[in-house]
Amino acid sequence: MKKTMNDTSEKPPGYAQREVKNQAHNILKVWQANREFRMQDTKFEDFDKVTAEFDELLKKIDTRSRELHELRTAREKLASKLSLLNIRARSGMRGYFGPQSSEFARVKVLQSHKAVSKVKKSATAKSALPPPPLPPATPAPVTTTAEP
Repeated sequence: MKKTMNDTSEKPPGYAQREVKNQAHNILKVWQANREFRMQDTKFEDFDKVTAEFDELLKKIDTRSRELHELRTAREKLASKLSLLNIRARSGMRGYFGPQSSEFARVKVLQSHKAVSKVKKSATAKSALPPPPLPPATPAPVTTTAEP
């Protein structure tokens, strides 16, 4: 099936929403000042209507983005608070039930490789280099002296 110029199933390459909005508003200003301009399939009113719908949709998206940001911020605060409560509760359960109990095993957190702290080496171990390899054992050259 051949695509027409009015087919909106594919977005035009390389467009940004702000650019599209700004360009549409500029076109509306020019078109409104020069009402004799005509397009084959689009009237000024149609173009204005689509531009208004686009503006309205961008406003809704901005509003919901702000709402979503607020929700995410609230989620992070509650997650931090809940995480601290979880740590305290696990610690309390470990003391109450014991570290080997089945109750504590159900709430025990398996440490990930990132959470495990690395064992610190002593200062001498950090600066000490591995011993250099020994040279290969070769017999000393034998010199013979002749007796006169």
